[in-house]
Amino acid sequence: MAPKAKFWRHQLGKSTICRRHPLLYGTLPLFLLLIACFTTQIEARTEPDTWSELSISFLTPEKISHAGSQMLTSLSPPFAVYNISPVGRSRNRVPIHIPNEPSVRKYIQYYRKEGRATLAGTLKRSSPYVPVMAEILESNGVPAEMIAIVMVESSFKARAAYRGAAGYWQLLPGTARSLGLRVDRWVDERADPIKSTQAAAKYLRSFYDQYQCWTLAIAAYNTGDAPVTRAVKKCNATDFWELYRKSAAPSRSRTYVPKVLAAMHILRNLEAHGFEYPRNFPVYDFESIWVNSPLKLEQVAQWINVPIGQIRDLNSSLVHDRVPPENGFALRLPSGTRDKFDLAYEDYLKR
Repeated sequence: MAPKAKFWRHQLGKSTICRRHPLLYGTLPLFLLLIACFTTQIEARTEPDTWSELSISFLTPEKISHAGSQMLTSLSPPFAVYNISPVGRSRNRVPIHIPNEPSVRKYIQYYRKEGRATLAGTLKRSSPYVPVMAEILESNGVPAEMIAIVMVESSFKARAAYRGAAGYWQLLPGTARSLGLRVDRWVDERADPIKSTQAAAKYLRSFYDQYQCWTLAIAAYNTGDAPVTRAVKKCNATDFWELYRKSAAPSRSRTYVPKVLAAMHILRNLEAHGFEYPRNFPVYDFESIWVNSPLKLEQVAQWINVPIGQIRDLNSSLVHDRVPPENGFALRLPSGTRDKFDLAYEDYLKR
């Protein structure tokens, strides 16, 4: 499901003779400036277990379990990441509960010390993508701070890959295809920040609909739902930490969930942990033109006189830096370059 506005703008055209159709314009809520990013390398990845049919319901309140745990005393106010801004409020105001567990504290310290350099690099890479990803998550009824999964999984590297999983959200090929993404030798939409986040949001929401608990949803994202469901039924549990204390949680999730929650904790107040919030959140702005010719991105960059890196970033799903030779492709161009492209492409087709 496409988000309704704000953090990204894009126009869709068709070939060189079609009229443009403006889509998805708006302004950016300032509260999401509080959502910044960092990571550490991990080995856990999403597995292709079965999972429930994707739900299209939104904003179901989370059933938060506080039994046997307390909120970390250093947490910023509960709704700090959902502050009122001049343009509105977040639509998902229930924060994910972060318990004062030793495993969570361990990774908070890691991010503050050994992982500090990784955090700085991730923050720098994240600024064009955090706003649009956060908007997509919320439009699917997923808390924006679930963007911590991207930090832990890929450090905001589009081409990150590990044991078959790839992209921002580190989805396996079968999982990605089941969520509607194209993954083949020409196009891998796991590397597309918009399309991969739309898929991951649906995936996470399906797990929440199944368990009514975000920590269990995070665990299932990591291991697939089969081992989580078995553990939940065995222990009659309603929360991940019940499984954790009974040593019933899937082994990989015992590391993965604390890492993600520790990331969320630091995101809620970067400055308290010695980091600065990114000062520049550019709008992810582009025009999309349908082309049927196997153009090379280098050729397109020359036509519109922009750096090749800018074209690669907008079309990160292209595996070989060229438009696929079959079926066409919605090529993304920097906003305002459509006219130059149209003239050059028309001349190219006449040759």
